[in-house]
Amino acid sequence: MINSDVEAYNIIVSTLNSENTSINGRKILEITKDLLKYYSFVENQTYPRPSHPYPEKRKDAYFTLIAILLSLRTTLENEMKAVNNFCSRYSNVYDVANADINELITLIKCAGMPKKKAETIINVSKYIINNLNGDINNINDGNIDHIRDSLFKIPGLGEKSVDCMLELAFDMPSIVIDINVFRVVSRMFFSDRTLSFEKNKDILEIKNFIESNIIADYRLYQIVHTILLLHGKFVCKSTPNCHECCIFDRCQYCSVNEDSHQLRLF
Repeated sequence: MINSDVEAYNIIVSTLNSENTSINGRKILEITKDLLKYYSFVENQTYPRPSHPYPEKRKDAYFTLIAILLSLRTTLENEMKAVNNFCSRYSNVYDVANADINELITLIKCAGMPKKKAETIINVSKYIINNLNGDINNINDGNIDHIRDSLFKIPGLGEKSVDCMLELAFDMPSIVIDINVFRVVSRMFFSDRTLSFEKNKDILEIKNFIESNIIADYRLYQIVHTILLLHGKFVCKSTPNCHECCIFDRCQYCSVNEDSHQLRLF
């Protein structure tokens, strides 16, 4: 569990001081370290989970799973509203499995696709009751490959959802590659190539690149994921704000597009 931004920063620095860190690994961690001066790790942990920095958001992995499902194809703000509504109404998997679907739809409507998501949530809840004795933690045998295989059997879970569960619910070293992380890493390291978030092989390449260069420590993965996500959301957007970027001098994209940082504000 990472309890503070200072702790997150020190974890990065400690790893940077290790002789086992590769050149690309050092660059990823140096970037993350510098971005930690601008983004809070602790304040941007939106999913409730067992090891959440804030005690009031520490909930069973089942609620992490529900939050992941609600977050699909919606904004962060609407995701948080829907998750808060859900957690305020339901106490456990049995409550949800027996829920009135229309009430559930109303509660999560703000997250978009309410009928589809409500159906998925109820089906997931019934699956956990029927196949895992009502406790999703029963799939956690400590073996990341076994857990991954078991998660894929749950209806409605894809690659990103499974990685989110591994990284955040079970504290396993499996980096989550969302569109923001994908964009930042692609520009920082692969600007000489055309990679697409629409292609699974390209997403897997970015995932393998990070995991092969950073030691398998779930804390590092959580920090890198969170900080790169935030940078992609606020600065390294689809149309990048290179003139606002504090790490432009280490970015392949900026080196190729030399005039992109001429109006740098720092």
